[in-house]
Amino acid sequence: MLVTGLSVVIGAVLNIVVARQGIHSLSQKSAYEIEGGLNAANREYITNHLVDKAQQTNFILGQTYDELQTFADILQGMVDHGEEIQPVLDSAASLPYFHDRLVYNARGNWYQNGPDEPTGVVVWGYNGNQGTVKPEAQKAVNDSALLDIIMPSFKRRGSEKLQIYYVGPKENPFTRVAPYADMGTAFDTNFPGHNEKNWYDFFFPNLAESWQQWLKDPAILKALPSTVTVTPPYPDAAGGGIVLTAFSPIWSKDRKQFAGTAAIDVTLAQLLNSIKDVRLAQTGFAFLAQSDGNVLAVNESGVATLRLSSEASGEGKGVGILQQYLKNSRSPAVASIVLPQDDRIDYHEITIEGDAYIIALQRLARVSTWMDARGIVPEQWTLGFVVPKREMYASLVAAQSAIEQSRTNIVTTQVFITVGLLVALLVGVYLVSRRMTSALVELSAGATRMREGDYSVRINVQSEDEIGQLGVAFNEMASEIEAYTNNLEDLVSERTRALEKANQEISELNAKLAQENIRLGAELNVARQLQLMVLPAPQELQEIQELDIAGYMAPADEVGGDYYDVLQSDGMVKIGIGDVTGHGLESGVLMLMVQTAVRTLLATNERDPKRFLSIVNKVIYQNIQRINSNKNMSLTLLDYSDGSLKLTGQHEDLIIVRNNGELERFDTMSLGMPIGLDLEIEDFISDAEIKLEAGDVVTLFSDGITEAEDTASQQYGIDRLCEVIRKNHQHSSKEIKDAIIEDVLAHIGYNKVYDDITVLVIKRV
Repeated sequence: MLVTGLSVVIGAVLNIVVARQGIHSLSQKSAYEIEGGLNAANREYITNHLVDKAQQTNFILGQTYDELQTFADILQGMVDHGEEIQPVLDSAASLPYFHDRLVYNARGNWYQNGPDEPTGVVVWGYNGNQGTVKPEAQKAVNDSALLDIIMPSFKRRGSEKLQIYYVGPKENPFTRVAPYADMGTAFDTNFPGHNEKNWYDFFFPNLAESWQQWLKDPAILKALPSTVTVTPPYPDAAGGGIVLTAFSPIWSKDRKQFAGTAAIDVTLAQLLNSIKDVRLAQTGFAFLAQSDGNVLAVNESGVATLRLSSEASGEGKGVGILQQYLKNSRSPAVASIVLPQDDRIDYHEITIEGDAYIIALQRLARVSTWMDARGIVPEQWTLGFVVPKREMYASLVAAQSAIEQSRTNIVTTQVFITVGLLVALLVGVYLVSRRMTSALVELSAGATRMREGDYSVRINVQSEDEIGQLGVAFNEMASEIEAYTNNLEDLVSERTRALEKANQEISELNAKLAQENIRLGAELNVARQLQLMVLPAPQELQEIQELDIAGYMAPADEVGGDYYDVLQSDGMVKIGIGDVTGHGLESGVLMLMVQTAVRTLLATNERDPKRFLSIVNKVIYQNIQRINSNKNMSLTLLDYSDGSLKLTGQHEDLIIVRNNGELERFDTMSLGMPIGLDLEIEDFISDAEIKLEAGDVVTLFSDGITEAEDTASQQYGIDRLCEVIRKNHQHSSKEIKDAIIEDVLAHIGYNKVYDDITVLVIKRV
């Protein structure tokens, strides 16, 4: 009873431990699967939302810039055709509707027209003399009178604008603005001393000089996507809220001098509020920052989360810029945030004051920006999303809590069941043991007599339970032992005949296995021949213009996993080389899948290298999943056209020997990742370009060459391969290929070849 009780207790404890660990393992696996799904879903949600918001922001600003450029084109046309339309301009300036009736303000020392006119015109005091506007300044004002009919329409139509205005050349600056504004009084109030310094120098120092520098260096001007120049956002002195000013310079007819500027004041309230109103999960938020990390827009919760502090610049002189820099954050993690340097989405995690956050960043469209006395610099704002990780993974935490509660309930239930079963079992064992004792004693006595050689012993069976069945079995065993003892010779003969029959069956099975091996060998040979047949034929390679190409592939088994191909299509040569993990029939089939996918995509005229490789990966990944294989493949694709070789994908190094004997090695590890591992790899794909001159040699190879071992287990190595290519680079590609293979086989000697050997030599002729 003690043994039985201990056995039950130990078994129950082990059962509880196993069940508890099983549920714990299930919890971990479930959490892993849920977290993986949440990661993918959250990333897709956040990045898609970020892209949409970035496109919306770019559209709002781009529409305003396009309207400004249109207005600037009209002004530029008036300058370019000034001599032709001068009579029209003179006539318009004398008409009542267009005539600007300037009145001198002695206190402010400026000239301004009245509010009953279509546009407001201000001529600053340094453009006048004793209450009279200088002739050259008056002519500039008169020549812009026609804008009275143009500027109000631009203000009313299109994107929302606070003001649209035209400012004359730096030597005679005046301002024409729509709608009408009492600029003289407003500037006297908000910008003391503005009339003692040139308008450009006071409000936007170094702006006109930067535009003039563009004219001195035509290459800079030609490289610009647009001449639109914007200021960073700043508080509008007239109460318009946060605004930015967008300028488009006007040039002289000979394009040698700066002749004025068109400008628009744009209120950013709608744009900034749309960013502040972004809601992600429960407390996530968006922010907008300049390239130097100055945060232009963020809600109050975001300011608190990012630990930002605000300060002002400008000290009341000219246009002041709000300052709220990430680098000045009280959180080291926020202060160390690096804004994107390209147009890809930067998606990662940061920890702020012990809490994990998901942050996604996307650059907006580039625009030239005036940056105070530093002049004009290229600027790209960054839109960022910040979401607490705990909110994105709330369902995962709830699932883990529910599983933990279930585990506790199951363990408690098992303990109660085990105690009850133990009590019932001990009672039953006690009752049954008493009945079993007498029958077991009789069995023991019978066994003793049989051990002493009395095979005629039999026991009296009085029940049909297990003990009774044991007594019957004992009697049958005694009878069989007695019979075997008496008929041992017959038994030996019978066993001999059985062994002979078994031996005959084994011989027949061996013969069948030999036939099956022959059949499988024939099928593998067919597969190997099929693999070699899809390789490019020598005559195909000879038809390629500009390139002398030779290739070689030898599988380690009947069917190899290496791949190379050379295809032509519409003036471009597509070259591929890859290596499937392992070798044998499965690897060879995967190699044929890749060859088919590449040829099919080329036939569909797919020309984008990154998209080309991404589609090949999707096809191979889906096929690998279908056949339940764990294979993957390194693959590099090369596009050759007009002396340029463009690379995508990850494989072994490219060895390049220039026609002067200079050797280069190109690492492809950063151009992608093995295909077949994941469905989407486009984010990991990049490309590189290599220029080839006549006589340059490019060699592609698999690791079956560099890892080939001699009898002393020494590998061939890439340095030896480079030396062979360098010594033979003046020869044809076939001769270079033959020299490589000959040297590799000499290194291997009589040692076994453990991996497929592939080499492809490309020489520009």
